[in-house]
Amino acid sequence: MKTEATNQYMFLVRGPCQDAHSPGDGRSPEEMQVHMTEVFAWIDKLTQQGIFSAAQPLTHESKVVSRDTSVTVTDGVYAESKEAVGGFFIVNVATMDEAVKIASESPMLKNGGRLEVRQIAELKSCTGA
Repeated sequence: MKTEATNQYMFLVRGPCQDAHSPGDGRSPEEMQVHMTEVFAWIDKLTQQGIFSAAQPLTHESKVVSRDTSVTVTDGVYAESKEAVGGFFIVNVATMDEAVKIASESPMLKNGGRLEVRQIAELKSCTGA
């Protein structure tokens, strides 16, 4: 198997870890509504430009599966983590520079959020099939 770059970029939404003892990020319900309105307006703008592909939030529950001599399943997000991946966006643009520019305009950056921009690769068979 080999990979080839695509014109798709994923924005991994990163931010402070939240747990049952510290739900939310300190914003009031009204502030959260304003923020979500801004996020949806940003998504609408990307959609109108024809570059928006997908976006989804992620739940806080996770499991980490690994294998040494046997399969091990542990709870994640780890307690020592300072931040977690809370969701993702996928956009269709020609270059990393374009993707970074779009990410820099995101309202997700407010209140300590960060977007990690990664180019999506297409998995190809080594035989060319």
